[in-house]
Amino acid sequence: MNFNVYIEDELGEKLKQVCQVTGKKRNAIVREALVAWLSENQLSTWSKLIDNFEGDKKIIPFESYRSELQPPTEEDLI
Repeated sequence: MNFNVYIEDELGEKLKQVCQVTGKKRNAIVREALVAWLSENQLSTWSKLIDNFEGDKKIIPFESYRSELQPPTEEDLI
C-alpha cells in the first residue's frame, strides 16, 4: 500500500539524519516506527488492565464449582 505522509521540516531533518547514520532508507525507518507504534497501541475491546488481569489468588476460581452445577431442565431451555 502506498500513501503520502506530510511531516514538519524539523522532524524531516531528524529523519534525514537517522537515515544517514543508519544507512537505512526513509521508508524503512517510517515503516519500523509505525510497526512499533501499532504494537504499543493495539486496538482492544478491553482496557490493558483487564487484558493483563491474571485473576485474584485469594478467590476460588469459578471453574472449581462446575461439578456442583445442575443440568438445565426442559423449562429452562424454552
